[in-house]
Amino acid sequence: MACKYTSQSLQLGASFREDQFYRADIEFHGIDHSGATFEARIFFNNPDATDITENTVENGYAGSFYIFGHGGCFGDAGHCNPRGLRTYDKRPSHPLTLTDATVTVTNALRTAARQGSELTVTVVPVITSANALCDLEECLKFKNFNIVIYGHPNSDLEAQVAHA
Repeated sequence: MACKYTSQSLQLGASFREDQFYRADIEFHGIDHSGATFEARIFFNNPDATDITENTVENGYAGSFYIFGHGGCFGDAGHCNPRGLRTYDKRPSHPLTLTDATVTVTNALRTAARQGSELTVTVVPVITSANALCDLEECLKFKNFNIVIYGHPNSDLEAQVAHA
């Protein structure tokens, strides 16, 4: 079974707790997609979530994103190491350049915020395709995530971010 990720407890500010936002997104940065293909299921305040946890509001389910994995490296040493782009470099980025994912989690965040001022984020990878070159336990790798809320168009609330 693939290893899941559970964040430390995040403190939600008053704007998160008082329904002052009309939209909330969770943004994952620096996702490694070199291995298996998987669905990343996101749960709020449910560190016990697993790949068989039902995707319901009662279980803290917030949404999911999908990673189409490359299935490991078939080339020589260094073949799959992303190269950095140089100034005026017109070549496309390396196929394994880390990627980002954004999931809209408005209703799930409102529900979690009504329950308290602390939030934990659990991400459960559900592998859908892999081969012998894939690390099935450590397939979920990313640098960090943010939760961003946006105010109503006519409100004074500007976008606010909770960092993790």
